[in-house]
Amino acid sequence: MLGIFNCYFLSRNRKIYRVIAREYDTTAIHVYRLAHGRCGRSNKDYYIIKRLKEKGVLNATFYK
Repeated sequence: MLGIFNCYFLSRNRKIYRVIAREYDTTAIHVYRLAHGRCGRSNKDYYIIKRLKEKGVLNATFYK
């Protein structure tokens, strides 16, 4: 768990994660996890992934 926090705090996209998290009423760590491969489980997660793609954080989206 500490590895996730360290990677988040060293990320250059940290401000984007915070803005999107505030917009969708979730945590920045949750947005970070979705940006780095965690599967979306709700509609809100899919909207967050879509927003990350619009901001240029994600290049491609793969759905399982």
